[in-house]
Parts: sequence; structure tokens; C-alpha cells
Amino acid sequence: MKKPHTRSGRKYPRRALWIERRDAAFARAGDRCEVSGEPLFRVIEHEDFKRVWRRAVDHVIPERAARKLFVGCDPHCEGNLLCVSTSTHGRKTSVEWKIFRGDYIGFIAELKCIGYTQEMVDRALKALSDSVKK
Repeated sequence: MKKPHTRSGRKYPRRALWIERRDAAFARAGDRCEVSGEPLFRVIEHEDFKRVWRRAVDHVIPERAARKLFVGCDPHCEGNLLCVSTSTHGRKTSVEWKIFRGDYIGFIAELKCIGYTQEMVDRALKALSDSVKK
């Protein structure tokens, strides 16, 4: 099977629907991280007031794992997306290898150490299972 070509190198390209859902997650979160509660922006005070955003939209269940666990699902569904700070996103990205290797319990334990709750994970799993095309 031929590998799809994307400029970003992603296996699954993100299109306009991803942008809409990302922006909806940004709007839902406001100016606080949905996991840690820290501010998502930094104020740089110069001649003009300037706000620099430090935020990312994170898939609670990573996109690649979601497509493998729930064949035909929409990994960008609202329940699977959280607006988090860049530091929280980096910490979560560094433990995603556990779920890719099949260590679901270890992945959930690491998420709890970062600050994710079991309710967040359960909501993401339910949203993914509901989004499966029948």
C-alpha cells in the first residue's frame, strides 16, 4: 500500500474540519488549561499590550491509537480534545509511547500523574466509541 503524501509528514492529514474543532476547543477553554488550570498566555509588556498564547489542543487518546482501537472513528471528536498548556502537552506526548506499545494501564497511570482525571479519559473513550461509523 502506498504511503499518503502530506507536507507535514503525518500519516493522517488534517484538514479544515480539524481547524474548526481545534478552534472550538480553544473557545471552550477560554484562557486556562483544562488539565492544570494554569494560564494559557503570557503577557509581554512593551509599547503595546501584547498577549502571546502558549496553548495546544491535545487528543486525550492519541489519534493513531484511537484509529487502531476504534476502527472508523473520528479521533477529532469534541470529547477527545482538550485545550492544554504547551508544558502539559509536552509531558503527555512523552508518555504516549505506552499506549502505542499496548500498556493501557501504564498510560492511564501516567496521565493521572500529569493531572488528567479518569472522567476525562472516560469521556474521550465514550466520544470515540460513539463516533464509529456503523
